[in-house]
Amino acid sequence: MSETTLSPAPSSGTPDPADELVAMRNRVRFYRARAEQLQYALDHRLPIEQAKGVLAERYQIDIASAFELLRSFCRNNNMKIHDVARTLVEQTSEGARRVS
Repeated sequence: MSETTLSPAPSSGTPDPADELVAMRNRVRFYRARAEQLQYALDHRLPIEQAKGVLAERYQIDIASAFELLRSFCRNNNMKIHDVARTLVEQTSEGARRVS
């Protein structure tokens, strides 16, 4: 290779289209990963919020106390809060279907 192919292109004030494309691809990857993270958080947060409502209604307590109850149960039983919340919501909705 010659020396000219290894040296950077002279700056003409306009960015190199290849560099712009690489930067754009990196931004797309970043925002796609961020969107997936946010969707994951939303998908896991919804059952927790629903379970808090179920517990608050069932035990006539406020939402903060319901969350503490859920969190304490999970800690004491070494279980993931999302799994317990999802099970609680599913059992509640199955019970409601049986009654109606």
